[in-house]
Amino acid sequence: MTHTEYKEPKIDNTSWNRWVEENLGRAKEIYVEAVKNLSSISRLSISRARDESKFFISNLNVVDFIWGFISMAVIGIASLFLLAGVGLVGYQVVLWMQDGVWSEFPIAIVFNFLFEGTVPAQWLTNPESWVGLQKVVEWLLANVPLSAALIIPSLVVISVMACISALALVFRFYQFKKDEKN
Repeated sequence: MTHTEYKEPKIDNTSWNRWVEENLGRAKEIYVEAVKNLSSISRLSISRARDESKFFISNLNVVDFIWGFISMAVIGIASLFLLAGVGLVGYQVVLWMQDGVWSEFPIAIVFNFLFEGTVPAQWLTNPESWVGLQKVVEWLLANVPLSAALIIPSLVVISVMACISALALVFRFYQFKKDEKN
């Protein structure tokens, strides 16, 4: 077998280097111009947002603040339930990491604690009617995890209240703008 040597052709890098230097200068100019324009646009946007928020807040009345407080209270309470559900999952994870066995916390634990000796608990243990409903409720209490029963409804309530609050604020803002034009 014969060995053939391959000679690399000589490459002239001067034209490539010159092209990079020219375009790098243009890129720097574009960057400086973009930074200058974006900073002036952001300053104007922040100033306008500040003016619009002052206008909006100054036109709100007592009823608006009461409804805002109620919606924030509902979101806060739902957030506490969400935190309790996440905390329960965290507690289950810690127990699982220690023992290697997943601890189940069904809703029945809380139901028995809260409703022990009441009419719903008596109906659940010995139903005289609505036996099918009793079986469904008993299955739900035994099989639905408490963490899911805390987390899922809280997320739904927080999402719905946030959407309603945002829609109400947007509606009031445009209502104020319409009144200002008239």
